[in-house]
Amino acid sequence: MSKILGYIAYEGPSTIDGAPIVVIVNKIHTDSKNDKTGAIVQTFIIRSDIAPMAALQTGADESICGDCGHRPYLIKTGQSDEPPCYVQVGKSVQSVFHAYKRGRYVKADPATIARVLAGKIVRIGTYGDPFAAPVKMWAQITRYAAGRRGYSHQWDRPDFDVAAWAPLVMASADNIDQAAKANLLGMRVFRVSVGVDVQAGEAPCPASKEAGRRSTCAKCPLCSGTSINARDIVIADHAAGHARRVISIASA
Repeated sequence: MSKILGYIAYEGPSTIDGAPIVVIVNKIHTDSKNDKTGAIVQTFIIRSDIAPMAALQTGADESICGDCGHRPYLIKTGQSDEPPCYVQVGKSVQSVFHAYKRGRYVKADPATIARVLAGKIVRIGTYGDPFAAPVKMWAQITRYAAGRRGYSHQWDRPDFDVAAWAPLVMASADNIDQAAKANLLGMRVFRVSVGVDVQAGEAPCPASKEAGRRSTCAKCPLCSGTSINARDIVIADHAAGHARRVISIASA
């Protein structure tokens, strides 16, 4: 019998547009190969009916990423001038989708998954925006976890329940104005800056290159939303083409 790779935490309509999505929890018993994150449980939010690369190329990834300006489709069609998402969808995310289609993940209720994740650090949304799936599900499956690390670009939506989401995730911000607005709404912020640009009330990500990579996401609790009292976090843009963007800003 093949070894179970992980669990299906949710199969149902996207809270963004109602399209079918699935939430996969994996890397439960094996360490991530990502040096920045370290040993951390991963969760993938993907379309259940369309392969991730096809969704990315056609814009169907809106179901799991919302109006995030880093979606390649929005950049390709001139609807966004943000840097492209850094996630290598053609590798890990595509692999998760195919394993899902082969039946390698077991569907389990939130209580069962919560017990499996007890004492572990969980990344809420390794790929996809957590908001695409019900907040109640995320709270249930991570209630016994030793820690959560999560981010959402959907915090400015009128149907985003700040009270429910703020303890679970950071508000992803792409500039200082967005960060200030998210703070006013009651969110802690994870901001991406062009170059090294730490503002008052912020601290550089300890796992970043500019901070000397002195920690990992598994060891650092700073991206735990309002469940902890800490400064906002900022990291220098490290997506494809970041060096060019720094030069462009400097010469402006």
